[in-house]
Amino acid sequence: MILFFSILIAFYIAVTLIPVLRRFALKWRMTDLPDERKVHKNPTPRVGGIGIVTGALIPILALADYCSESIAFLSGVAVLFIAGVWDDIYGLNYRMKFLGQILAVAAVMTVGRVFIVNLGFWGGAEVILPVWIALPLTFFFILGITNAINLADGLDGLAGGISILIFFSIGLLAFLDNNTFALICCLSICGALLAFLRYNTYPASIFMGDTGSQFLGFSAAVLSLYLTQHQSTAIAKTLPIIILGFPILDTLTVMAERITQGVPLFKADQRHFHHRLLKLGFTHKDAVLSIYVMQSLMVFLSIQLCYHAGLWIIVTYLSLASIILGFFYVTHRTGWHLQHGMGTDLSLDRLAEKQLDKRLKALSLGTLRILLPLGLIWFAMTSSLTLQQGHTVIFMMSALTLAAFWLYRPAFAILFRLTAYALVLCLLFTSQKAAGFHVPVSPQIVHHLYWGGLAAFALIFLLVTRFESFEITPFDYLVLLLVISIPFLPVGHVNTLHLGTVAGGMVVFLWASEILLTHQKQWRSAFPVSCLAAVVILFIRHMAMGW
Repeated sequence: MILFFSILIAFYIAVTLIPVLRRFALKWRMTDLPDERKVHKNPTPRVGGIGIVTGALIPILALADYCSESIAFLSGVAVLFIAGVWDDIYGLNYRMKFLGQILAVAAVMTVGRVFIVNLGFWGGAEVILPVWIALPLTFFFILGITNAINLADGLDGLAGGISILIFFSIGLLAFLDNNTFALICCLSICGALLAFLRYNTYPASIFMGDTGSQFLGFSAAVLSLYLTQHQSTAIAKTLPIIILGFPILDTLTVMAERITQGVPLFKADQRHFHHRLLKLGFTHKDAVLSIYVMQSLMVFLSIQLCYHAGLWIIVTYLSLASIILGFFYVTHRTGWHLQHGMGTDLSLDRLAEKQLDKRLKALSLGTLRILLPLGLIWFAMTSSLTLQQGHTVIFMMSALTLAAFWLYRPAFAILFRLTAYALVLCLLFTSQKAAGFHVPVSPQIVHHLYWGGLAAFALIFLLVTRFESFEITPFDYLVLLLVISIPFLPVGHVNTLHLGTVAGGMVVFLWASEILLTHQKQWRSAFPVSCLAAVVILFIRHMAMGW
């Protein structure tokens, strides 16, 4: 349970620190100015990386055991943090950036003694690399991934979202492998990134800068090696290739094109995949979501192939890479472009259709305003209270959310969403064996009927409004992608806990809650109040049963 608190500690530190840093960004000259290559139009503070690193490091320093690996990792992070902050304030040329990265990589290799030596089994034989190959391969791998995340930081929410998926995969595998240090690091970084993404989703009010992107790339590379190159691990040695699949493919593709066309390797341009998607007519959010889906597929496959031979992993990755590259090649050769808009129709039939849409909108929205609060109250009353530690976390998060409502309103909306997601996740787990009331049908049927009905009315509302004024962001889609992956995780009790119901319920709640939050007039509406009421009910039932 203490490991879960690393997410909360990192989240709350970052979510409160980032707005403060943003206020001082202009004074520190830490702003990213727009130009012809960048997609943002206004000067934007790039201090988010300081918040990410600070939020992640505090729980790591507090919870992790100190050994050669942890000291090496923290030493490398310290070097990159100093160089990154200096670069974000004053600007460094690429030679000085590389010097800082080389020092960080050298710290990991010399102090942590981490090298890519074992490539696993290929054709039944274990491949062990000689030292003269292992040393440069390790050096260029860590250096390359450090810069790959930096190069992917081209759209609002892109680098942060990709990184969450990467650390989610490494963290899950670390949990399965009992690698405590890697697990604490991944959970802490994910917590800090969740806070950052709420400020970085389109249109972003803050960027991570080189401080954040270099930290994320370096951490992903080092932790993936800590996980796979450990002598006692059974996890596939070549797994980092597919875990870090999309940034690797993007960087290698851009570098290959620059080399073949005689363009300097480090010259900024618009050759990255996110630039190509924008040129194909994708909107900013569509491009980010598309890349999330591609990276999510690689993460899913990395989890499923974690104990397979290295050859299978390489073949799988090359197959995915061929599909992605083939898509961009075909669209470039054919001149395909995504078309938007359906035109307008001002006929009488269209006017009648608008009247019907108006009635359906009112009916579906009114039903959601009644159905969602009642459901939260019902599941709180019928919860089996089997996850008492989870309930305790909900109580703490709710207290912090209420404190933010009175003391620091800018953070309240973010904290409320996180608390509501955690509350519903907890209720979905604990209400599958109803304990509060007895009804003539099983809890599973109740869940299916309730979430199915909620999904139907949410879908009607979204269709008749054509998703207008719907504030769901790529961050929320990222949560959705992570939730959908729950039933496919190689973790025990998948069937006994009905994780398919959990995943489906979370997806429906995400959409329904965003509809209500978008169309509510004040925070004292039925939905926020029902969330608080559900927490109070759980608290009273805990007190009645004893802690």
